[in-house]
Amino acid sequence: MEAVSTARRVRTRALAWIPRGHQLPDAVWHRRHAGLLILLWAHVPALFAFALARGTGVPHALLEMTPIVLCAALAQVERLGRRGRAAAVTVGLLTCSAILVHLWDGTIEAHFHYFVMVVALAAYEEWFPYLLAFAYVVLQHGLMGAMDPSTVYEHGEGDERSPWLWAGIHGGFVAALGIASMATWKANDSVRMNLRASERRFHRAFDDAPLGMSLIDRDGRIIEANRSLQRKTGYSAQELAELFIWDLCTDDVRDTHRDNWPPAEDQRDLEFGFLRKDGTVGWGLWSLSQMLDDDGTLQNYVVQVLDLTKRKQVEQELAHNANHDPLTDLPNRTQLAARLQEALERGSESRRGVAVIFVDLDNFKVINDSLGHEAGDRLLRNVSERLRRVLRPEDLLARFGGDELAVCIEQVDDTDRALKVADRMATALRAPFVLDGEQRFVTASFGIAIAGPDDDERSPETLLRDADAAMYRAKERGKARAEVFDTTMRRRAVERLELESGLRDALTRGQLRVVYQPEVSLESGRIVAVEALLRWDHPQHGPVSPGRFIPIAEQSGLIVPIGAWVLREACRQAARWNAQNGGDGVVVAVNLSPRQLGATDLAATVRGALEGASLPPDRLCLEITESAVMADPDAAIESLHMLKRLGVKLAIDDFGVGYSSLSHLRELLPVDVLKIDRSFIDGLVLRGEDRAIVTAIVELARSLGVDAVAEGVETPEQAAVLRTMRCHVAQGFHFARPQSPGDVAQLLDVHQLGELLG
Repeated sequence: MEAVSTARRVRTRALAWIPRGHQLPDAVWHRRHAGLLILLWAHVPALFAFALARGTGVPHALLEMTPIVLCAALAQVERLGRRGRAAAVTVGLLTCSAILVHLWDGTIEAHFHYFVMVVALAAYEEWFPYLLAFAYVVLQHGLMGAMDPSTVYEHGEGDERSPWLWAGIHGGFVAALGIASMATWKANDSVRMNLRASERRFHRAFDDAPLGMSLIDRDGRIIEANRSLQRKTGYSAQELAELFIWDLCTDDVRDTHRDNWPPAEDQRDLEFGFLRKDGTVGWGLWSLSQMLDDDGTLQNYVVQVLDLTKRKQVEQELAHNANHDPLTDLPNRTQLAARLQEALERGSESRRGVAVIFVDLDNFKVINDSLGHEAGDRLLRNVSERLRRVLRPEDLLARFGGDELAVCIEQVDDTDRALKVADRMATALRAPFVLDGEQRFVTASFGIAIAGPDDDERSPETLLRDADAAMYRAKERGKARAEVFDTTMRRRAVERLELESGLRDALTRGQLRVVYQPEVSLESGRIVAVEALLRWDHPQHGPVSPGRFIPIAEQSGLIVPIGAWVLREACRQAARWNAQNGGDGVVVAVNLSPRQLGATDLAATVRGALEGASLPPDRLCLEITESAVMADPDAAIESLHMLKRLGVKLAIDDFGVGYSSLSHLRELLPVDVLKIDRSFIDGLVLRGEDRAIVTAIVELARSLGVDAVAEGVETPEQAAVLRTMRCHVAQGFHFARPQSPGDVAQLLDVHQLGELLG
């Protein structure tokens, strides 16, 4: 068994050493075959001349050339295949050797021609022509040695040894030469196999590479492309082979890459888009490298493409999100400012103006509070889409924030065009919006600011600031309208900003104070209550009207801490008055703003003020307006019931205006006081309609068991009419102006103000 195993190992090693044959690529084989064929044809004139030189006649010499010519002709027949054509060349070349030996009378030196031809035939690196050559030499020497020894061997005459012995000897020499040639053949075979394996590895790496790769000739034409590049571009390998590399570029860079081929050293790693077969655009990092031969001559280029499409899409999405509002997909404030800057620069060149229109939806908070923020978001998207449809493509509609939108308009010469655009947008909003199956109507306030080509302050910030100021002016004048900015608005805006800034520190700096206006019983003339009124002594502007700073405090939220301070101060002062002679039973009235009414800690704040001042709850009356309640009726009514449980009194201020209705009043019960708005008191003497309204409110209060308080009584005639109507209480300059706490204390000592009742 061991001997068999050893034999198998020896056989395996021997077979491994023997060249495989038939390994030449077709192109290489055809080149070598063409060379051997030329060698074969070259023998025809050479041997013909040699025959003539040896004294052979022309007919005989031509006859000798016939088999050579026949073999050369057969070697050129394509249909014989590689084996048949190689056999024809083999027979032809060895026939040349045989004829040479024959013409030279078997001279030993002539036999070297066999060896040369056998070495030449090794170029085929195939077993069939090689074995055929060995067989030819043995058979030719044996047969011709038997028939005419002198044509083969120089020692042929009289040699008694068998011609086949000599044939075997010659065959052995040829075989030894063949074995020596086989070593070279095997080495070439090994090199070629390694090269093929390397090429296969290269092609596998090339074809299977995740990067797109292609070979490009020196003119920029694609020679070969791997599967990854085919997938990325959508083209087949055959289609890519018909293209130049710049044919894959997008239109905006194709001409540049074509005109600059080949690219410079610093332009061989570029990021640009490529056009797919279906017309879509991808992005890639294109890297170009050179393929040089051994002497450094440029052969081809290798292009690698790293697909950046997904990264580019993410970058584009991030860039889009950075410049667009996620809810409406409109340009955001950042992009608006950038576009405004560009518009102003273009306007300077064209000597035309730029307009900004601020759009603020009226009462949008009511939608959010009543229907929810999701419904508000849907409404905002619908509004944005409707406004976008009535604007020109070159006009920019952006979301500035919250329910505020802004429009940038170029090529504006006067306010008429901007006003027309605002009117178009207002008209677009008149049709109802459908939310959750219900129709909702929306209006907007528009603020317009225009920057002319010669304006000193031409900046996006200035335009936006001025348009915002104009929009607030439209709000102040009743909403649902457009206002054009003028310098007075800027002055008011600056003043408002200064007031808001000063108001933030006014409380800590002791600039705020509380004054009190008495409320007088029309029946007894006694002071039954005082209303706490806030005053602000500004260090630069002097006394600031409450009508100016209270709205600012309300909008900024400062009204909550300021209102809490007023409440504590009023409770402490009422406690002092109730402790003095004549002040027993006096109620202090404090106004609650909408912001305070909506605060979750309102009841706790009121309780703390009462407890801190040791004031009985029924000595405090909290005044609220109907509009404050109707901003959020459910929350407001809940807050009022909580306050009522504390034991404080409640008053409806400015009754008769705003949302007054019996159903609303029923929801607000039990209130303690109805304060008749001063606008009805102003016409009480001269206008019958106002007198009828006041009479109705007084009778309503009496029927409900609550007190009616007339505000703004300034004349004896008004007081007299109210007394005849049996109105309970009156308040106004006719009785007393707002007083300091000390002055009110002196009035309380009097107890009776009958002389003021006239």
